[in-house]
Amino acid sequence: MLNNLQKRVITAFLIYPIIIFIILYSNEIIIRLFLNIIIFIASFEISKMCFYQRTEEKSNRKHYYFIASIFISIFISNILIKNNIWHVLIFPTFIIWLLIPLYFTKLQKIDYINNFNIFYFLIFLLLISSFYCSLYTLYLYSSKALIYLITIVSIGDIAAYFVGRKYGKKPFFNNISPNKTLEGFLSSLFVCLSASLFFCLFENYDFIFTLKILIITLFVTIMSAFGDLSVSLIKRYSGKKDTGNILPGHGGILDRVDSLISAAPVFLIFSYFLSAIIK
Repeated sequence: MLNNLQKRVITAFLIYPIIIFIILYSNEIIIRLFLNIIIFIASFEISKMCFYQRTEEKSNRKHYYFIASIFISIFISNILIKNNIWHVLIFPTFIIWLLIPLYFTKLQKIDYINNFNIFYFLIFLLLISSFYCSLYTLYLYSSKALIYLITIVSIGDIAAYFVGRKYGKKPFFNNISPNKTLEGFLSSLFVCLSASLFFCLFENYDFIFTLKILIITLFVTIMSAFGDLSVSLIKRYSGKKDTGNILPGHGGILDRVDSLISAAPVFLIFSYFLSAIIK
């Protein structure tokens, strides 16, 4: 029997080439369909954790409203992207993610939430919607940039996981996720920046463009860690251990894309305004 780590590694090695193949060799329709599937499953998982609490039909209205709202938000996102005004959705999300670390530092006690109110409903809706909008917009600008983002986030996750397991001593927001360590976080920064530098040298970018990519990578790696922590916090609030069981060794789709949810809008905003879209 395979242990959880072995399942995690095998799943990751199977998923990554499939995603890269889809990005490189499919068209916009396939990409939108693929993203819709990912967004729907992730939305369903977060909604099941937070809004589907009891078996009575009336008590789960938020669950059904949330799923319906996600589909509406995707439709709106496509309109914003088509008219090149995706900033309307992405920029507020970008601000929220920049404020999340401050919120975590102020967070003292985490209690089980019996009823996730409309505030959580709207925040989750905005973050998931902007996740779709960011990925699809980035794909339209440059499939290479999207692959870079996914690769960097994956490398950071792997480094944090393995270094944290072997050498981690100091907790990184222990009240949210006891298994995440400062050593793991710092190792992800080092590995991602090193990988980014090698990539820029390989692509023969000039000094200014390389510097921009390194700055973007730094912020993306930091924010991807807080995306991961944010989903861990939601699990703590809801009293759930995993978001699902669809991916062996990982849990649910949300467990696999949690870092990307925060990294994607940050990457897109920085790349766009620094004129550093990887082509």
